[in-house]
Amino acid sequence: MIKVRIKESLQWVDNHFRDDIGEQAICYARQCIKYKPYNPPGNEKEAAVYLAGILQTAGFETEVDEYEKNRCNVIATYGNRDDIALILNGHLDVVPAFGQWARDPSGAQREKGILYGRGSCDMLGGCAAIVAVAKLIAGQHIAPKRGIMVLLVSDEENVNKGIRHMLSKGALKAECALIAEPTECEIQLGNRGFCSFFVKTTGTACHASEPWNGVNAIYKMGEVIRRIEVYADDLKAVTNPDLGQATACIGTIKGGIRLNTVPDECMIEVERRLLPGETAEKVHKEMQQVVGKWGEVQERSYFPASLMDHDHQMVSACCRILEHIRGKMPRVSVFRGCTEASMFSVFCKIPTLLIGPGSLDQAHRMNEFCKEQDIIDCVRLFSALIHYYINREAV
Repeated sequence: MIKVRIKESLQWVDNHFRDDIGEQAICYARQCIKYKPYNPPGNEKEAAVYLAGILQTAGFETEVDEYEKNRCNVIATYGNRDDIALILNGHLDVVPAFGQWARDPSGAQREKGILYGRGSCDMLGGCAAIVAVAKLIAGQHIAPKRGIMVLLVSDEENVNKGIRHMLSKGALKAECALIAEPTECEIQLGNRGFCSFFVKTTGTACHASEPWNGVNAIYKMGEVIRRIEVYADDLKAVTNPDLGQATACIGTIKGGIRLNTVPDECMIEVERRLLPGETAEKVHKEMQQVVGKWGEVQERSYFPASLMDHDHQMVSACCRILEHIRGKMPRVSVFRGCTEASMFSVFCKIPTLLIGPGSLDQAHRMNEFCKEQDIIDCVRLFSALIHYYINREAV
């Protein structure tokens, strides 16, 4: 039954997709790159208003939710709002451009089928593909049995204020979700979670000429670092068949106020990559046991792992569509970095897949680029997927 319905959706896309639709998506991405939605400082509003205007004109019920100055989410729905079949999600913020670029990082230049610029792959190309697809679907005046939601959020590259603000209003409801992170249009089932901590050691300050009168917090941190290094090595045995191993890494260290003073405080930041089933409470307790009496552990952030089943119907559908588009079966793997997938899959119980244009190898780097063909292929993929989901019965 899946093959028959997917075949109908593929036929619909073949009949309605035109070259100018892919070109529109590339133009949308270029305009968003030029808006410089860098985070920090956090300036997604211009891109949000621009893309929301396209969605609203196309016939979507659209809201720009500015929860802080210049920090916006775009929420747009089409069809039955009470029965959302599919959420298409992307983030509007990009990391700032740094270093010496060969081209203007906000120039959005095109050369030989390549789109250059900060955010071209992570992930303004994906957001643009979503909006171009939404416009195509709504423009055909289909009477959908169900609804779709486009959710473009802010602050994904920092502390995830956008999606957290969205979920503070209540859990989202949908059959499935797709996040257009850069996967080179390959299917990725999820990603390891991310938990981070502050670890603080305290001592007693005194003049450094008589250190025996104080307690050196940096020396205490030395013992903490040794313990965490052993712990990180032991995590090689904690694995998942799809997501690989759990990891721990110390990323920053700060301590002392001046050379001639014994420091009374030292702080490190530790990250821990999580596997399915590992909770913030469990890992926090684990980390405090590792640190022991030497320091105090405080939670900094938490995202659980996200993983869709290999045999989920959405995986089968995407495989079938991508084989039709690209003439070969896609790879099915997992995303190397952390994403907001668990905000949907864990907190809202919505099975969530990652597929989008561009390569993660380009994310956050100088001279970032995205292949234009990736964007075009994702427009066709998302079109077929939306057509399939809004015209099938709820399960």
